[in-house]
Amino acid sequence: MPHSPRLLQPPRHVLLVRTDHLGDMLLTLPAATALKAAYPGCRLTVLASPANAEAARHHPDVDAVEVDPFEAKEVRIRGVWRLARRIRGLGCDVAIVVRPAPRLALAIYLAGVPVRIGTAYRGYSVLFNVRVRSHRRRVTDKHEVQLNLRLLRALGIPTPDDPCPTWRVDPADLAAVGALLDGHGVADRRLVVLHPGNAGSALNWSAAQYGELGRRLVGRGFRVAVTGSARETALTRQVADLAGPAALDLGGQMSLPRLAALIRLSALYVGSATGPTHLAAAVDTPVLGLYSPMRSSRPERWRPLGPRVAVLQPPVDMVCPECLGQRCPYYHCMERHLSVDGAERAALRWLDVAPPGPAP
Repeated sequence: MPHSPRLLQPPRHVLLVRTDHLGDMLLTLPAATALKAAYPGCRLTVLASPANAEAARHHPDVDAVEVDPFEAKEVRIRGVWRLARRIRGLGCDVAIVVRPAPRLALAIYLAGVPVRIGTAYRGYSVLFNVRVRSHRRRVTDKHEVQLNLRLLRALGIPTPDDPCPTWRVDPADLAAVGALLDGHGVADRRLVVLHPGNAGSALNWSAAQYGELGRRLVGRGFRVAVTGSARETALTRQVADLAGPAALDLGGQMSLPRLAALIRLSALYVGSATGPTHLAAAVDTPVLGLYSPMRSSRPERWRPLGPRVAVLQPPVDMVCPECLGQRCPYYHCMERHLSVDGAERAALRWLDVAPPGPAP
């Protein structure tokens, strides 16, 4: 295995840095699998944010997780010396900064990590002593996972053939969620999870559309669970009410590990471009992703990865740098051009039920 010119022997302790959101971390962790495959004896620590640390904790190739209290976009260099001292105390010989920010690059530099890997072309890239030339904004045909794995080439690690995210579900969470479903009379594998929120990260279906899909699936003998964060309880209640009395409103009631267990026990997950959609793919549950034409959530870059994933988009002839709102002839494209009929047909194919009408 070839090594970085600055790395004379296999690394003993690697720090993998990603301090933004859940989906971003899930799409970063295939790098953990590749690192462990290349260096089975190394210790792998992930520096995470409060929003994405659970993903690292539930990955089989991660040995330890450190949590930075500040997400990458929220601060400039606040607490940088404190963070640098924490990193120095880890004794890492390699740090890989997947999503760089000035504060993170400076902390890694001040910590004295011998090999500091990051992308080139930024003013603070001088703080990395191994710089990978990768213009992410210019790349249109590569998935985020592939772009993350490019950083490992500096260590001579090849890109794996099947770099899918993984989440290790805790048996205790499976048992607890199973008991919850038993209490509601939900039969095994007859449950569909609808996740209608996304914290405004992308254009999405309306509550009425999620509710209508839920109502139709309930009419075919499935139970529906509507999930969301504590901030989305009004939305989940609305969707569950529209889906009918057989729907379970679990908004604000599930920790992230319990949500993973719930999805793992379900027959199908339906959601938009958001972290739980990637979580569903990571636990190997069939996924129906509803993606807008926005460049920031285009499926080529951000689709969930896995063998049982289908992505639907509105059939519009443009990729939008930003939403033009009512100035756009397709607005609102998710509501007007991504029909419940098409989503129902796609869902029923995953559920092994004869779909009504022609394929979308």
